[in-house]
Order: sequence, then C-alpha cells, then structure tokens
Amino acid sequence: MLEIVEVSARYGDRNTAPVISDVTMSVAAGEIVGLVGESGCGKTTLARVVTGLHRPGAGVVRVGGVEVHELRGRALRAHRRQVQMVFQDPSLTLSPRQTVRQALDEPLRIHRVGDARVRSARVRELLDLVGLNPEVGDRRPRQLSGGQQQRVAIARALALEPRLLICDEPVTALDVSVQAKVLNLLCDLRDRLDFGCLFITHDLAVVSQLADRIAVMQNGRIVEQGRTEDVTDRPGHPYTRTLLAAIPTMDIRAASGALQS
Repeated sequence: MLEIVEVSARYGDRNTAPVISDVTMSVAAGEIVGLVGESGCGKTTLARVVTGLHRPGAGVVRVGGVEVHELRGRALRAHRRQVQMVFQDPSLTLSPRQTVRQALDEPLRIHRVGDARVRSARVRELLDLVGLNPEVGDRRPRQLSGGQQQRVAIARALALEPRLLICDEPVTALDVSVQAKVLNLLCDLRDRLDFGCLFITHDLAVVSQLADRIAVMQNGRIVEQGRTEDVTDRPGHPYTRTLLAAIPTMDIRAASGALQS
C-alpha cells in the first residue's frame, strides 16, 4: 500500500540540514504501523511527504504502486482521495462555522461524490461508522466533547474511502479514557474497512496497543523497526530502550500499601 524508499527531506535551501534522512519503511493494506519518536524528530515532516504536501529532496514515495510526487492534474486529485490525514487537535481542523453534517459533506461535494441525497445518506453512514448519533450532525464543534470531535475528524477522513489513513498524534490531546475509545475505534475501523494506517506518536505505550509493526525514529532516521512484540520485548537500539524505560509503570504492592496506610 505505502512504500517509502530512502526518503530525505529538508526545509529551505540545500545548505540546511535534512529533517529526515534515508527513511525506508512500508505499510500494507489492513495494517497499522506505528511511527514513534520524540517531538521534533521528523515524524510530521514524513507525514507531509507521504501526503504530497512536501516534496522530498531524495527518495521515492509510492501509494498503491504509484509515485506520489510524479502526479499532476486529475491523477493528483485522485491520489488525494486515497490518502487522508487525522491531526492531533480536531478543534483546530474543524471549522467553528460548520455543523458536523456540513463538515462531513464538504469533501464529498468537493470531489463530486453523488447528488445531495446520496451525500446526505453517506453523512449518516459516516456518523454511524464512528459511533455517533445522527443528531450530532446538527451540532457545531464547540458543542462536542474532545472525543466526539476526534470521531468527527476520523469520519471526515474516511468519507472518501481512502486506502491509507495517516494519524498524526490523534489522541495526545484527549483524556486517557477517551484515548482508549479512539484507539479501539481505529482498530475496529481498520478491521472493517481494510485500509492501511500510519499512526504517528511520541508515546510508545499508546502505539504498542494497536500497531502491528513499529518504526522508531530518532533525529530524522529510522533506527529500528519490526513487529510490535519484537520491538517492545526485545529492543535492539539504545533509543528504543530509552523510550520503553520512560513508560510509566505502577508498583501494585506499593500502591496497595499506600491505600491501606
């Protein structure tokens, strides 16, 4: 589904240091791959390269066997339907002037999917898909909880039936209990719709709950990647071990003693 081969990218002229260097990784259909690393390591830049928003200085990005950065005109428009993105803060990506129904209808209208009746039915289907009641369609973002807003953002990303979904820190701004619901929703939707998903996060604990494979990025380079259980149980790179050591753990015996005292 997604192939990234020796991709490097920078901002500014050739004299500036690359933000990402020689990145090679892939995402198959029906697979969730977690891209993990600290803030500023280049994860979002890689996402921008994959979506075609930023042109790499070297390397190739293919989606469905097609080179993304060679596309023009109608072919580029078709590609944009195939790759969609979910951002960290849904309140910044949803227009406060639009109702949920209008936000979900917009990509359908832009890409000329059906008439008004067909689009209205698709909006109802999308709301049901992400577990929201139909009446939510008449609300505006400020009337929704953070979890509901992110469900709307996911529904909008899925409106055009993409083959690849890129999630850039989609649960960071949410409470822990809401995070779990959104993660479960993504897993369920992946199983039902069979799209590939690149899940970007700085939290190795989060991604280990849902990813089939994990790629660890440090300073713009992939330093380790493999099956989730291999990376988390038998990390081969010191930076991966550092990320694992930073995951909070609870000493059950100590907590029990504190409660009894």
